Amino acid sequence: MSMTKPIIGITTDIKADAKEEESFVIEKTYARAIANAGGIPILLPSLSENGSLLNDVLEKIHGLLLPGSRDMDPKFYNEEPHPKLKPMRIERTQSEMMLFEGALRRDMPVLGICGGMQLINVFFGGSLYQDIPSLIPKALTHEKGSVHEILVEDGTLLKGITKEKNFSTKSYHHQSVKALGKRLRISARCPDGVVEGIEASDSFILGIQWHPEREETEISKRIFMAFIDACRNK
Repeated sequence: MSMTKPIIGITTDIKADAKEEESFVIEKTYARAIANAGGIPILLPSLSENGSLLNDVLEKIHGLLLPGSRDMDPKFYNEEPHPKLKPMRIERTQSEMMLFEGALRRDMPVLGICGGMQLINVFFGGSLYQDIPSLIPKALTHEKGSVHEILVEDGTLLKGITKEKNFSTKSYHHQSVKALGKRLRISARCPDGVVEGIEASDSFILGIQWHPEREETEISKRIFMAFIDACRNK
């Protein structure tokens, strides 16, 4: 499908206010990054109870962005919750799983950021370290905007996009890929070995652990431009 501005669906979180009234929300930086790259951002509701609606939504978009989040229920990868788990609403995870499955059936480009990358890995049968400081000895700090290097693997989609073998970025996560999902390959790591990028070898399914939507760098621009270009060319 070819069009000037592809429509990009961005999944949303569910949050309740002081009156326990619930809203679908996501940080505006995701929509801004898509718009700046030439796409039309559309926020998708987390309505896992209405699979037919989510399927209809997929017919209207050209790319799927799975943004960052809190932690998915570890039952999705057959583990018990760690004491430091920061749980998110299960409806969001279920909705994202359904949307991602539908996107795969349509060969739709998908970009997963932070928790979105983790969901891609779990969807394909992988697992997660539920808390990096507790479970990965000698790991660097990966939370609260800590800065570390990203080491990109040669011959990967990510390397073709970034044009760089290594660069620095800020980090905002306490979980990471443990067992790699089927059909996926690792495209980047942190110097401590923590996985920072995964991708499919046969389509535009790209997961990155850091937050390019928060950074106005050339590499961040390249990532979103490549995603929009892939969506435009479908």
